[in-house]
Amino acid sequence: MSSPVLSIVIVEYKSIDEANACVEALCRKISIPFEVIVSSNSMYTEAQQGSITNARQNVRWLFNARNGGFAYAMNRGLEVARGNYLVIMNSDCTLLDDLQPLVSFLEQHDEVGAIAPQLRAADGEIQDTARPYVTPYSFLKRLFNRFRKKTVCVMEEGMDYSKVQTVDWVIGAFIMATRKAYEATNGLDEEFFMYAEDVDWCTRIRQQGFEIVYYPKVAVEYKGTRRARSSWKYKKIFLKSHLHYWNKFGFIGGSYPKRKNIAL
Repeated sequence: MSSPVLSIVIVEYKSIDEANACVEALCRKISIPFEVIVSSNSMYTEAQQGSITNARQNVRWLFNARNGGFAYAMNRGLEVARGNYLVIMNSDCTLLDDLQPLVSFLEQHDEVGAIAPQLRAADGEIQDTARPYVTPYSFLKRLFNRFRKKTVCVMEEGMDYSKVQTVDWVIGAFIMATRKAYEATNGLDEEFFMYAEDVDWCTRIRQQGFEIVYYPKVAVEYKGTRRARSSWKYKKIFLKSHLHYWNKFGFIGGSYPKRKNIAL
C-alpha cells in the first residue's frame, strides 16, 4: 500500500456522529491521497468498538485505554500516521475547500513548519483563530473585550484576516504540520489535558526554527463549543493549562524567536 501524502488525526470523545460527518466532508473535498485516523478517548466496550469500526471502514480507529485528554489522543494518532503532512483536527470541523493549497504552500516553503486555514462559524463569520502569544496581560484583556463586546470572538486589532501571513500561533481546531516539525517537537505536550496545547506546540515549532502561517484562502467551518466560557470545570482546566504554558515559557513574553519575513 502506498503511503498517503496527508494524514488527518481527529480526536473523538462521545461524538461519533460528529466525527463521521467530519470524515464525510474530508472525503468529498480532498483531492490528494490521504488517510484519516480517529483517536477515541470514549472508552467504548469491545462490542461498541466493533460496531463503530464496521460502520466506517475507510478510517483507522484507535480506541485509547483512557481519556488522557486532547494532546494525549492526538499523539496516539500522530504516532501511527504515515503522511509527510500531518493534520490535527477537531471533530466539530467541516472542511469547505480542498487541502491541496496548504500542502503546496508547505512544499514551496521549507521554513514553514505549520499552517492553518481560515476558520468560520456556520453563519460565515470569521473566527479569531490566529493570534499573538498569550501573556497574563493579553489573557485578561481578551476576557475584558469579550465581556465588553458580548462576543466569543475577539479579532486582533490591525490584523488582516484575508491575508496569508506569519503568526505567533493558531488554534488546535485545525493545524497542518510538516513531518519535520512534528519530529523536531515530538508532538504535543501531554501535560496539557485540554487548552493551550496548541500555543505550546506552535511555540516549540518556532523554537526549532520553523514559522507558523495563517492561510485564509482555504476555509473550514468550525462549530467550537467554547465550554470554558460557561463551565467552571472547564474554566479551571483552561486556567491551569495557561499557567503551565507560562511556567514553561515565561509570564511576560517577548523571549520567543521573532517572526521571519517570508515572501508570501
